[in-house]
Order: sequence, then structure tokens, then C-alpha cells
Amino acid sequence: MRSFMWCLTAVAIGASAARAAAQNDGGAIGYVALVSTPTGGVIPVAKQWMLADPAAGIGIETQWGHLPGNGGSINTFTAGVTMPVATGRADVGISGGYLKPSCDVGSCNGYAVASAVVEGRVFQTHTDAATFTVGLSGRVGFAKPSDATVWSAAASVPLSLAMGSPKGTQFVPFVSPGFGWGRVGSGNDSGSGTRFMLGGGVGVISTTSGVGVTVGAQKVLIEGGKIVFGAGLTWSRR
Repeated sequence: MRSFMWCLTAVAIGASAARAAAQNDGGAIGYVALVSTPTGGVIPVAKQWMLADPAAGIGIETQWGHLPGNGGSINTFTAGVTMPVATGRADVGISGGYLKPSCDVGSCNGYAVASAVVEGRVFQTHTDAATFTVGLSGRVGFAKPSDATVWSAAASVPLSLAMGSPKGTQFVPFVSPGFGWGRVGSGNDSGSGTRFMLGGGVGVISTTSGVGVTVGAQKVLIEGGKIVFGAGLTWSRR
């Protein structure tokens, strides 16, 4: 576990935090577990349930996150499927992908990642010009580098404002504050920790084709931590 923790933490936060993680500092371990899984390694995206008239068909979702770091970077790519529930007011999804770090310290091999999510709206109100939505999202992430096993989980409250033509293009700026937990284990050596998170972005969703594009950012909050920038592409059958 130590080589994995050193490499990822040295890139994402810095060498001093990597030493703290190696000594089982909970905050640093939680941080590196979150950013090395899809829970914190990719950006949140604008979803159909944020709209007044959401699509109620199966969807496809791809996400990419880029974490610039200290002497390297981390790129995470995922793709998956979503299934709407409650007539499009919520959805469940699963995804898999690949994380590729590059760093000047230690061995930085890529590895497989996966996640599952349940999310939807808990409150929505409309005006003539916009739809404001309060959502609730829960996500679990997993990663399997060669010398460790990583789990993460997070809960967030997406707040969105959908504007535009109900039968055309919707612009959806949103912010998503949350709280995450992560665990890294290797044999009998393991550690875990928690961090606050903040994500957001702007999505453009076609209500006719069901295609959506989001650009945004997400940060797992820790001193010296970097911001994940990225993009997402979604499609939902209407």
C-alpha cells in the first residue's frame, strides 16, 4: 500500500502529505482514496432529473477528470449506463473505467476503477424562465491498483437551475457540496478518512435528442489539494 499511497498522494497534494498518508493520517488517506476512484476523480454532470420534463429512458454516460499535480497528473476515464426510476425523477447507474497517473516519484501504473450511484431530486420549483432543483446523490467508488484495494463513498446535495426552451436546449448551471469517505487497504495494512467535497459545472442538455454535455470541476477539500477539471457526455432515451 505504501508505494501506491506515496505515488498518488505525492502527485495530488505533495511530498509532505504523502509522508502523512504513509503514517496513516486519516485526512490524507481519505483524500487520496476519493481522488483515485470515480467518487472524486471525475466531475459531477448535469442530469435529466434536473429538468422540468426529464427523459425516462435508459441512458449512457461518459466522464473524464484531470487532476494536475506536483510533478505529474492524474487522468480518470469512466463510461457506464443509467436507469431512470420514478418517471425520470431519479436514476441509478453503474460505470467502469481506467485511471492513469503520471509522476516523477515511485511507480505510477494505471488501474481499473468502478462506481455505482443513486441520485435524484427531492424538491423542484418552476418559474416562467427556469426550474430550480434540489437533489440528493449517493456514490460508491472502487479501484484496484496492483498493491492495494481502494473504496470510497460520498453523499452530496446538487443544487441546479435549468434555463431555456422546455422543448429545445436547456442550460443547467449547478453546484454540488458533499462529504466523502475513503479507505485504502493492502493485506493487514489499511487506513481510512473523511473529507468535505465541492463540485459544480455547467451542462447543456437537448430535450429533443437527450444528449447532454457538461464541463466542470470538483475539489476534495484538503490543504494543498488540487482541483479536478473535466467534462462529461450523457445521452438518455426519451
